[in-house]
Amino acid sequence: MKSQTLARELALKTLYRHDLLGGRPQADLVAFCVEHGEAAVAAEAIEIVKGCLEHAEALDDLIRRTAENWDLERMAATDRNVLRIGIYELLFRHRTPPKVAIDEAIELAKKYSTQNSPTFVNGILDRIYTTRVLHAHGEGARPGVADGDPMVRCDLHVHSTASDGSVAPCELPGLAARAGLAAIALTDHDSVEGVAEAREAAESLGIELVPGIELTAYAPREASMAEVHIGGLFVDPSHPDLLASLRGLRRGRVERVEAMVRALARLGVLVDAEAVLKRSQGGAVGRVHVAQEVVARGYCSDLREVFDRYIGQDGPAHVRKKDMSPGQAIDLIHTAGGCAVLCHPGLGGGVDHLIDDLVAAGLDALEVHCPAHTAEDEKRYMDIARERGLLIAGGSDFHGEAKPDVKLGQEAVSGIELELIRRRASAPSR
Repeated sequence: MKSQTLARELALKTLYRHDLLGGRPQADLVAFCVEHGEAAVAAEAIEIVKGCLEHAEALDDLIRRTAENWDLERMAATDRNVLRIGIYELLFRHRTPPKVAIDEAIELAKKYSTQNSPTFVNGILDRIYTTRVLHAHGEGARPGVADGDPMVRCDLHVHSTASDGSVAPCELPGLAARAGLAAIALTDHDSVEGVAEAREAAESLGIELVPGIELTAYAPREASMAEVHIGGLFVDPSHPDLLASLRGLRRGRVERVEAMVRALARLGVLVDAEAVLKRSQGGAVGRVHVAQEVVARGYCSDLREVFDRYIGQDGPAHVRKKDMSPGQAIDLIHTAGGCAVLCHPGLGGGVDHLIDDLVAAGLDALEVHCPAHTAEDEKRYMDIARERGLLIAGGSDFHGEAKPDVKLGQEAVSGIELELIRRRASAPSR
């Protein structure tokens, strides 16, 4: 029997026990899985159990609305938990194909419930799949604004030509629509200049455009400084304090480019600072524009080589940006009415050691889902988020040609995660 099937069976037994005993501490449920399953099976079961508990309200609400004439509390406990597992896999466990999620739930019902249960479970899950998945993403259909819908996908980390991306802000919503996304967040580095242009294009396509930003901060790490990226979602792009800070950061970016050009010259790599600035097309200039000019002058074959040899974080021509602490970045995002997110925490050696300090400084969310993370990273950061009360964020970190292997919508979250972030951003106090 496949380990995934065994894991679902163990998850069902654990959730059934949770119901039967009137709710148990999560540590008890984890211990039960570890005691009754081999390591790989237990780990998979724990993920399913935690996911079902985390999304319990949404799962039960869907069961109530879909299972007409059935009282959830009077439904057989086995059927109730089989449905929870099946719906969780359909809506939130994106690596599970829908057909597999439905078929596996039916098999659980066959093995552990009554003769009529498989038909009942199949009917409920098929209705959810048909009315929500196909309605949102079928041929000719376009997902609408997220609005808390668990079936829509939202990419909350996207860059444009307003910073170091290669796609204009007005073109991103069209790409999002073709990728089947309901919402995207424009999170350019130290810039909100593309938001108005992107929002206008998004409105005409029925795509939600989340105004955002990505700020670079530095924090002590042993004998050096760790680069920390703090994203802001639902910021007010016209907030005067935000704009004043960004003007200072923009001046610092120009000074940084000029310093990198001088450092490259000392290494025999001759590029012109004005040519680098022109490549930013009036947006926030950065290392990618330096790299583009180095490649254009024939010193390297591609952008990755430039970063690896010269301007990566430990490279001989790397120059730090104007200092901003993570706490200052979080405060600025909150001042502008946004939700503060730690972006790609597992990238570049990780910043796990800083998370507790960031939480104390007011961090709201953790970017769990991103291309830089392995499956093990995602599990670890999901656990960290749950333990520290952080919201779940995710996105592709799309840059266009600057990161050709990363596609828009490659990583995303559901409308539920987006709605929770929206509510946190609009909260009157923190």
